[in-house]
Amino acid sequence: MTTKTYLFLTFGWTLAFVSCNRTTPAGFWKNYRGNFIVKNISDQGPNGGHRVIYWKANETEIFNSKNVLEFANKNGWTLVDSAEFNQEQTNKWTYNNEPIFPLTFKGFSDTTLNDAVLNDFPRWFGGQIKIYKFKTGWTTVEPGTGNTIEDNGFVVLNNSRTEMAVYHLWGD
Repeated sequence: MTTKTYLFLTFGWTLAFVSCNRTTPAGFWKNYRGNFIVKNISDQGPNGGHRVIYWKANETEIFNSKNVLEFANKNGWTLVDSAEFNQEQTNKWTYNNEPIFPLTFKGFSDTTLNDAVLNDFPRWFGGQIKIYKFKTGWTTVEPGTGNTIEDNGFVVLNNSRTEMAVYHLWGD
């Protein structure tokens, strides 16, 4: 193997390794406060996929809204909206008697739907939460309709900012 070929292969593998988090939907979130990640669920296929990441810390205010929003924006997620939900509301977010985040190919809905895709979005905390909705650069296509959703990335923070979760659904 020539030196030029070796350098080219080395550069190619390095580039692929470094850019991996950019090419996988929501992959960059693994680099946010990684020492607090408890769960990282990812299923990325050729026609769609989902990612769920859950963080937990022992100290309050670890997951500061300002820092989270700056990190999301720096990585191409554009804030669209935010909303707060209380314990009574989040207690209703269940599927098969398990707590879930209510995200389907129809988008986020605070009234839980009967849709098996909800199994892909477990929820580890409830109570008073704040949800940030983002345009991610990826689209979700509602099966059978062709309707597309661009606002398909969500960051959820608990009231004390000790827990955080990211939910992302893309494709069809």
